[in-house]
Amino acid sequence: MDNILEHFDKDCVILGLKQKNKKTILSFILDHLITKKKIKKAYKKIILKKLLQREEMGSTAIGGYIALPHARVDCVKDILICIAISEEGVDFNSLDGEPINIIALLLSNEKEAGLHLKMLAFLARLLRDKYFVQQLKNSKTQEEVVNLINKHQQLIR
Repeated sequence: MDNILEHFDKDCVILGLKQKNKKTILSFILDHLITKKKIKKAYKKIILKKLLQREEMGSTAIGGYIALPHARVDCVKDILICIAISEEGVDFNSLDGEPINIIALLLSNEKEAGLHLKMLAFLARLLRDKYFVQQLKNSKTQEEVVNLINKHQQLIR
């Protein structure tokens, strides 16, 4: 499996997420990625539309305070992962009805179906650990999140 950190750095960490519904949360995450020059502003509408279409098929909030919104779009060259953390939790239409604390957004190129699915499965495995999720939730800095993910991904390989 790829090293998750090849597709993720501290610029892809959002702490203190305050938005309260799915569309504003996803829009806020994309704005953050635009600010950090990870995606082009011109592509925001396309990406947001794809993410929301995926959510309409069924919520990507998989329970355990985790949501894994994802889309494959032509305008993304490689894999892009962004982790947004809300300490108090946000509504993401979770399957278990619980608020979501960790949103791991995954974007990849349309042609990367295999890698996209592998990365999605890897993120789900990574975030299945409740203790790890609690550590992420309590992180105070972007670097702390990156270090936690790096350490934890090595444990589950």
